[in-house]
Amino acid sequence: MTPTPYRMNVLIVDDMPTNIKILGETLRRDYDISFARSGSKALEMIDDHCPDLILLDIMMPGIDGYEVLRRIKGNPDHTHIPVIFISARDDEKDETFGLELGAVDYITKPFRPAVVKARVRTHMELKMHRDRLNTLVHDRTRQLIHSDRLATLGTLSAAIAHEVKNPLHYVVGNAEMIMDDILNGDMVSIQERTVNIVKGAKRINALTDRLKGYSKKRVQSYVPTPLNTIIDDALEMLRYRLLKYDVEINTSGVDKELTVFCDPHQISQVFVNLINNSTEVLTHGSGKILIQAQKQDDIAWVTLADNGPGIPQDKIDTIFEPFFTEKSDDTGTGLGLFITRHILARHGRDIHLSRTDASGSEFTFTLPLN
Repeated sequence: MTPTPYRMNVLIVDDMPTNIKILGETLRRDYDISFARSGSKALEMIDDHCPDLILLDIMMPGIDGYEVLRRIKGNPDHTHIPVIFISARDDEKDETFGLELGAVDYITKPFRPAVVKARVRTHMELKMHRDRLNTLVHDRTRQLIHSDRLATLGTLSAAIAHEVKNPLHYVVGNAEMIMDDILNGDMVSIQERTVNIVKGAKRINALTDRLKGYSKKRVQSYVPTPLNTIIDDALEMLRYRLLKYDVEINTSGVDKELTVFCDPHQISQVFVNLINNSTEVLTHGSGKILIQAQKQDDIAWVTLADNGPGIPQDKIDTIFEPFFTEKSDDTGTGLGLFITRHILARHGRDIHLSRTDASGSEFTFTLPLN
């Protein structure tokens, strides 16, 4: 069954029925038409069903067109809607003011239907191109996020493999000793070693679950989560790497009562990316990373600082750009900080390089509290 083609919608806002009738007849063949005879009614309709374009009169009783446009542009869910003013005000100052408020076009009354039709078609085509571009950017960014996770996964998989060996040896060792205990009839020892085998198996299972969960594409899900739990998850993923580079992590400055409202898997990736970046530049045996987080009003302020060499001044403006890296091609993707900023942006937050000098670098970001 062929799907019904989507017809774009035009909302006509005018207090004069004659104008609504003429505009509706002009555009009805190409678009679905809805109309409102007041600014307040128009705002209600926009909230209920977001139109693709709005034809807006300025002089109306109650809320005038200028105020309607201000409220549209003040709502993040509606600011993308193109608005064309159609007004009897033909002074250049009125037109300039309307365009400065955010209107995409200005048509004076009495209008010619052919001109209205052409202007609407132009801005509808621009909107379609803009929507397609936004979709492409969104899809590409999601691909980059997953690519970065897989690139990080390549580094972490070796660490996980190493981590699995320890509990695996523990399981095998206890199993071998159980065989001796069976011959000796030592039931107490058999019970103890069986418990140890279960512990070792659970440890292996937990490690593989972390690896599988880190590589999986997830639907973004915001839930209240203790910040310490998120940080512990990131540190668990990086534990062997931190041991390998002999890096000391200090989290004593993290408020234990902090619970943040976020996607915990993605915020865990933020910490993984930042810690990974710091680890790469720290001197073996003396590297230190300090993580602090404190409540301030309705947000959590988080800082992550290292005692590395700092970031060169000529690189500061480019570190958050995609594919920026000073690592070799086989060790860095150049996506870590770019993805970190994107994840925080989706949480309505940003990240800043708050300090960098010979004593190290410090990144600061915020998270919403539960």
